[in-house]
Amino acid sequence: MENNLKYLCEKKLSILSILNSQFSILTLIFALNFAYALDPMYEYRYTLGPEILVPDAFHAGTGFYTRRNADGKFIFNFQIGLAQSLETGLKYSIGTKEDWVIAKDKSNHDEEHNFHMIDIGLKYAINPHLTLQADFPVALNKDWDWGGVLTLSQWDGYTKNLSFLSEFRLGFAGAAGEDTYVKPAGAIIPNFQIGESFRVSVGTIASFSFENFGHDFMLDILPKLELGLKWFRLTGEVSIGILTLEAEKRNKYAIFIVSDV
Repeated sequence: MENNLKYLCEKKLSILSILNSQFSILTLIFALNFAYALDPMYEYRYTLGPEILVPDAFHAGTGFYTRRNADGKFIFNFQIGLAQSLETGLKYSIGTKEDWVIAKDKSNHDEEHNFHMIDIGLKYAINPHLTLQADFPVALNKDWDWGGVLTLSQWDGYTKNLSFLSEFRLGFAGAAGEDTYVKPAGAIIPNFQIGESFRVSVGTIASFSFENFGHDFMLDILPKLELGLKWFRLTGEVSIGILTLEAEKRNKYAIFIVSDV
């Protein structure tokens, strides 16, 4: 009798465990179905993407973004190494479809109008593999909306041909988005060096807000190919929104040219 009772209890607990697991999976799927990709905060940085500090160097770059739906954005940036462990820079962006611009009110959107934004930043190397970066994006519009982003980045080199770059970010004020005070974000980016000229990376980027997790949760895959030439570096990348309805309409394509002095 005791053995039968024990068997029945174990069976019921097993069923409850399976139901709980299935409920957890369904809850996750439900949450991710409301995920939207390509968080604008990813671009709120004076650099052209996640990177570790390269001391005592001058970088100048330009690039172009598009989602292949009649929108486009040109960017121009420069970075100056002030000391062995300190760098500053500025990025200027101009384009249409102002979703990437900090704005309190987007109700009067005019697709024929160009939008402008600058990002001023500073990066400090805590050690050769760990940096702290502060960015201050400002929209050049009548409201002069602005925000701030803090980024902690770590680089780990395992072999000559394999390294990882990871970052944790916190966005504040306008950089966090509408009706949001603070937005955390994170990324992990493995880099594969192929010979002397090619580098391939496939990053995973995620962000969310505490105020509206279901709507603000974003997840992207970012494949990137970089070709190093004598006078400049040529980079192409695609930001792919996953677990998102009609993700192909949100995918973003970019190309950059960077020169190091």
